[in-house]
Amino acid sequence: MHFFGRLIWIIIMVALVSFVVSFTVSNNAIISLSLWPLTQNLDISMWLFGIGAFVIGGILGAILMWGQMLAIRAKLWRAELQIRKLDKQSAQSPGKDTNQTMLHSPDI
Repeated sequence: MHFFGRLIWIIIMVALVSFVVSFTVSNNAIISLSLWPLTQNLDISMWLFGIGAFVIGGILGAILMWGQMLAIRAKLWRAELQIRKLDKQSAQSPGKDTNQTMLHSPDI
């Protein structure tokens, strides 16, 4: 199964590189970029602008996903701490019935 995952990854990368090379060769016109409060213009190739936009979007998406991953991991850590605490409490009180059901599930 690992072989097929790697094969699919290689196929996707070859297709992506082919697309980028085709885009670069096809769009060699110079465009002028300006930002409203600034008076200067930036003259760059269209392919550089397109690829740069994709790269910046990918980096921003990765940063946002990393932030969400940290939030999920923090919730997991809190849940694990709560489980350890409950396990310790149940181990300290062996006289109670262990077949009781939880009436209220903890919010995770």
